[in-house]
Amino acid sequence: MGRYLLGILALLKNCIYSDVVNFDGDIKDFVVGNSTLFVLTDHRLHQMRHDLYEEKTKDITNAIHHNRVNILVPFEANGTLITCGTFEGYCEVLDINNITNSIYYESYILVGPRQNEKSVAFIAGRYLLVGKKDDDETAQGNRYSVVSLWNTLESQPGRIFSKLAEVSDASIQSTVRDVVFVDGFQRVSPSESYLFLNTKTDNERKVLVLRMNSAKEKKMDIIKSLQSATIQCCSDKVRPVLVACTVIPSVNGVIWAAGVFSAENQQDPENSAALYDISNVQGRVKGFCAYGENPCGSESGSELQPLSVVFKYSSMSAVAAVRIGSWIVLFIGTSDGQLIKLVLDEKFTPGCPTVLYKSDDERAVLPRMHFDPVDYKHIYIALRQQLRRVSVVQCGNYSTLKDCRAAQDPLCCWCVNTHRCSTQDECSDTS
Repeated sequence: MGRYLLGILALLKNCIYSDVVNFDGDIKDFVVGNSTLFVLTDHRLHQMRHDLYEEKTKDITNAIHHNRVNILVPFEANGTLITCGTFEGYCEVLDINNITNSIYYESYILVGPRQNEKSVAFIAGRYLLVGKKDDDETAQGNRYSVVSLWNTLESQPGRIFSKLAEVSDASIQSTVRDVVFVDGFQRVSPSESYLFLNTKTDNERKVLVLRMNSAKEKKMDIIKSLQSATIQCCSDKVRPVLVACTVIPSVNGVIWAAGVFSAENQQDPENSAALYDISNVQGRVKGFCAYGENPCGSESGSELQPLSVVFKYSSMSAVAAVRIGSWIVLFIGTSDGQLIKLVLDEKFTPGCPTVLYKSDDERAVLPRMHFDPVDYKHIYIALRQQLRRVSVVQCGNYSTLKDCRAAQDPLCCWCVNTHRCSTQDECSDTS
């Protein structure tokens, strides 16, 4: 009987903590694939199922050379996971279903950042797109490479991880030395790449968005398709630093993005979350151009104003979004360990914010959050050494028809058959 009870307790413990994993090092990055999740810590790369069950680990420690992996990109169509690190400037192609199986390895290439700085990387068409601050102090003509396209397949001209194009490097250059990449994404149809970054000159800070047509076959044609704009925020007070951003799934070809903006001023700690239409990024901004272009950019780029400022809070650090019909649901991570859910109606009017999770020790939520791609009912958040899988629906909190409707949560509905507030899927199953 005692053993039986111990077994039940162990089972219950596993059930209770199945949505939380603590690692033996700080989480540096994590990405979610179609069927697998990959977590990068100081010492290891972890391959996990969507339910956070660990399948494989790969040691990435190199104590002598202080290796740090800084690029982690799944290439689903090719069945591979691309990792790049600081040790000898290496990149490695791993089997996406078994990270212990190395498919290709190459050294002495500088794909990721040399220092512990922010970078953005994702698959753009058939190439690996990397946005990073160039540390080359000997850059010619006071120009620095900030975005590069790298080969990913053996069938492409040149070796894997070559960035050579037809006549020169496939890169976007900048005359601005202080560049910090925040995030980026690849739109599938049509195939377009978007990058969000902060820039700073002696007397001005700016937030920029860069767009390229990644459907083109040649790397230089993708680079030359560069369009860019300045993102402004906000009308009540200038907040020229982008903290985090996300793309909102498009409807009728309209692409919206949500961003968290800061004044980076201790006297003004409040951040603003705002929505933008980035469907029509046109022109160029001064100081950003395709490799070899003269002059390098112009002031022909547009200025994007927010469609709406939807939330203000003093410690926002991350944002993600889903669309349900005409509703938009934002999920906001904070630097004091909260995950906040905010529902916007078709006029972008916010409802009351709901706290889905609060950390006991106020560990900050890392800037990038990811949804479970199967049903979007869970979101993954990282807090220092901890990864959490948090349910985004809490329909069971509303016990009456009145409460369920008053919540105005598009993820919930009142199920007539069961007389309870349930998810849309659960109502459909019982109808």
